[in-house]
Amino acid sequence: MSAFWTFSVKLYGKDGVKPACLALQAAGMDVNVGLWIVWTVMNGRDPGPALGQAVELSALWSARVVKPLRTSRDHLKQPFQGVEENAALALRQKVLAAELEAEKLEQYALESLAQACPENREEDRRTLVLRRLDEYAARCGAAGQTATAFVENIFETSKNV
Repeated sequence: MSAFWTFSVKLYGKDGVKPACLALQAAGMDVNVGLWIVWTVMNGRDPGPALGQAVELSALWSARVVKPLRTSRDHLKQPFQGVEENAALALRQKVLAAELEAEKLEQYALESLAQACPENREEDRRTLVLRRLDEYAARCGAAGQTATAFVENIFETSKNV
C-alpha cells in the first residue's frame, strides 16, 4: 500500500476536507496534486522542483483516464431508455470503483516524484505548502484564496493524521 494513498484516504475522511478538496477541483486544480504537495511537505521534502512534472503527469492522466470515467459515471446517474435501471446503477458502481482505482494509480505515480524532491529546510511547513499551492494555482489560473482556504482546512484537520 502506498504511504501517500493511506495519508490521503485518512485525511479525506476528516470533517471539512471533502468540501475543501471539491473547492480546489472546482477552481481547476487536481486534488491529487494538492494532496501530494501537502504530503510531500509533511514528509520533510520540498515539492517545488518536481511540481511541474507532477502537474503534467496529473493533467495527462486526468484527461485520458480519470475524466472519461467520471463523465461516464455522471451519465449513468440518469437511466437510459431501454437500459434496465438497476443494471445501469450496478455499472455506475463499477465505474466508480474504476475511477477510484485510477485516482490511486495517479497517486502512486505522484508519490514516486517525491523521492527526487530535496529535503525541506523550512521550519514552517504550512507556509511552504501554501507557497507551493499558490504556484500550482497560478499555473492553473486559479484564485490564490482557493489555495489558502484549502491549506487552512487541511492543517486544521490533519493534526491527527
